[in-house]
Amino acid sequence: MAPSMSTITLITIYTFSLLFSITSSATSTAEQSSRPFKKIYAFGDSFTDTGNTHNAEGPSGFGHVSNSPYGTTFFNHSTNRYSDGRLVIDFVTESLSLPYLPPYRHIKRSNDTFGVNFAVAGSTAINHLFFVRNNLSLDITPQSIQTQILWFNKYLDSQGCQGVDSKCKDFDETLFWFGEIGVNDYAYTLGSTVSNDTIRKLSMSSVSGALQVIYYLIDV
Repeated sequence: MAPSMSTITLITIYTFSLLFSITSSATSTAEQSSRPFKKIYAFGDSFTDTGNTHNAEGPSGFGHVSNSPYGTTFFNHSTNRYSDGRLVIDFVTESLSLPYLPPYRHIKRSNDTFGVNFAVAGSTAINHLFFVRNNLSLDITPQSIQTQILWFNKYLDSQGCQGVDSKCKDFDETLFWFGEIGVNDYAYTLGSTVSNDTIRKLSMSSVSGALQVIYYLIDV
């Protein structure tokens, strides 16, 4: 049985950018809690990525994020965030008294207790194959929001999340953060024959599909 809309908070925060949380049905209890969420799973692009693009598979043009001035105003060194300091998701974790989210590609056995960040800088809403078929895949991020959902599914499997009775399937105090996604789809198609209307329709369909998959994964 899928979660009812009464247990899901859905707020639009950017274009193709969604923040939704799966909360317990005991709303009054959650409101009284000093920490309404004990874990966060984040998705998105460079506005949310805390280090997933620091990888050999990423576009060569993104290598500068590992150098100064990135990170200089807060961390005093580069953390592979596309910022000289913190991102919105970092302020969210701070407000919830949680540690900063580790990037999925660099998680360790003990640092994912409070969540994981699956966002990738340069990521698209539309599947990467669309750009390949339109000869628009030169040195761009090959990961899309679908890739991030696949990573999330693999992560759950790695945690032994099999069956409805698994304890790690309890998402009552989990925040699912969908940061900005979709702007790269437009950027990658500038000057091409692909219309903005096509990008808009495909992006909306892709993001809607990603949300439906998450609903399914957390309810299985």
